[in-house]
Amino acid sequence: MELSIKPYPANRYPIGAILIKSSAVSIWVKEIQGLGISLSEIMAYPVPDLTANSLWGCLLVGEVIRKINDPGRNSYCQLIKSKLFIPEHTILFPAVTDEEIDQLFGDRLHLFHPSFGLVELEGPIRWEELLTLPKQVGVEITEPSTTVFIPRQINQFLLHEIPPEEVLKDLEENQFPQRKKLSNKPLNILEKIKLGALRWLFHPAKPGDGSPGHPAPILPAIKKTNWLEKIESFFTPRKENKWINKLQAAYENLEERNQKEMDKLLELFRRNPEEALKYAIPLDEAGSVRGGEKGILDLSKRWMDFSLFGNAGTGSRSGGAVLANEHYHRLRNQYMATAQELIKEKEFQKAAFIYMKLLKDHNSAANTLEEGMFFQEAASVHLKYTDNKVKAAECYEKGRMTTQAIELYKELKKDEKVGDLYLTLNNRKDANRYFEKVAEQYKFSNQYVKASLLYKNKIENTSRAQSLLMEGWRADKDAFNCLNNYFSNIQDLNMLEAEIEKIYAADTPENKKETYLRVIKYEFERHPELAETTREIAYQIIAERAAKNPSIVSELQSFNKKDMNLLKDIIKYKHARKGE
Repeated sequence: MELSIKPYPANRYPIGAILIKSSAVSIWVKEIQGLGISLSEIMAYPVPDLTANSLWGCLLVGEVIRKINDPGRNSYCQLIKSKLFIPEHTILFPAVTDEEIDQLFGDRLHLFHPSFGLVELEGPIRWEELLTLPKQVGVEITEPSTTVFIPRQINQFLLHEIPPEEVLKDLEENQFPQRKKLSNKPLNILEKIKLGALRWLFHPAKPGDGSPGHPAPILPAIKKTNWLEKIESFFTPRKENKWINKLQAAYENLEERNQKEMDKLLELFRRNPEEALKYAIPLDEAGSVRGGEKGILDLSKRWMDFSLFGNAGTGSRSGGAVLANEHYHRLRNQYMATAQELIKEKEFQKAAFIYMKLLKDHNSAANTLEEGMFFQEAASVHLKYTDNKVKAAECYEKGRMTTQAIELYKELKKDEKVGDLYLTLNNRKDANRYFEKVAEQYKFSNQYVKASLLYKNKIENTSRAQSLLMEGWRADKDAFNCLNNYFSNIQDLNMLEAEIEKIYAADTPENKKETYLRVIKYEFERHPELAETTREIAYQIIAERAAKNPSIVSELQSFNKKDMNLLKDIIKYKHARKGE
């Protein structure tokens, strides 16, 4: 048997050595240094040339060879059963078995190369006999002082998150100013008479009822009566009637003090919504309010500020009062209208205060804070009140508080999301660890395509992605998509052609040949350059399966679309088989 080496598009055996072509030992050392290898990490064998007492080069052998991505101007060698080295992209011809390898080469290493034939590698080079090390010279090293590191480029910008308790405390104490207490002195007899007289001169405009379609207006609405307009007509228009302004101010003050508590609150919302929030009454789900005493509703100030999370401020009451349905809905609708108005004015924290403290609607409060880009505050509300860790994590992520978002996603077992966020931190090691967990889960549930996509697109390990697709094909788990993706990932046409032939010959059992036919239909259409190979395999499958499955002959048309006579022959064949 005469062995020879033939070119092959892919490596059939693992890489085991690097071959350096040069007869000079100094060149060997320079190439080894250029590869970043220490002499102690490898074994180097001299390679003889065809002329006696001459060298062709040297062969570098060792585990470190597998970690070198680029051999430079040197070449890789494949290792066959730890005994024989051959150049990359070649195969032995004819093929030999492991037993024949043992018989031919024994326990000695051999190198087979077209330039010099088959040689036995007798012993490694002893570098101490060839190299003279320079004498060491003592050098005094002066270390510079520690300097400030100034990065050339900022890759990311992160915010340091604060614990939710501190966020809530800050909102309670620092976000809103304190206001003075509203005077609520009742009218005496003379003031009631005065108010009756002023009502002949002024009257309030009819406001909305506080419903969603008719919210109470924000601005004050006081109108003059016909009597006052007649009186004004007697005065010269050029003169400023300051006395009328004074009368109107007195009327507004007396009218406000004369209103019922509920009307006073609604009126205050119309005139000054921010001030009204200081006196607003929280609504319970049962239709009651907090802040009354002995069942009587009063209008004392209930909040020191607009804090979303703190306790009621000075003037709060411990008792409660039950509102009639009409008053409850009027008040609730007014709160809703005011919140929407504040959102339009970009006052998101004040709107959130209404949802949180007055309407007890924690979700709306958190969503309002998120809309206003108060992401840390929104996350704190979700964590403390709505127990929605998913939304809290999303808010931390939007607010670039990535570390806290990662911790929450870990609790939620969202491993792929954790990996994505680690990538934003340029932490490839931890990102890959979580991506691999997800990929293993996909593999366990026989979702080999999803597992391979993770390795290809996120872990960036194409070889592992390909091996997973082959596992899925061999295990017949979504076999069509596994093999279709496997072929799609191969960009080199020569390698693709070799894989198409190899997988059909070695990894396509009888029960999967029709599936294989469906796959190569796609390759036939995608790569016209491989039409001859794919068509030949298709013919073989159709010929083998036609006896058991006559309808498969219709697939011939897919590989011969311009042959109109073939269609007639297919119809005749199928018709004949039906008559049998």
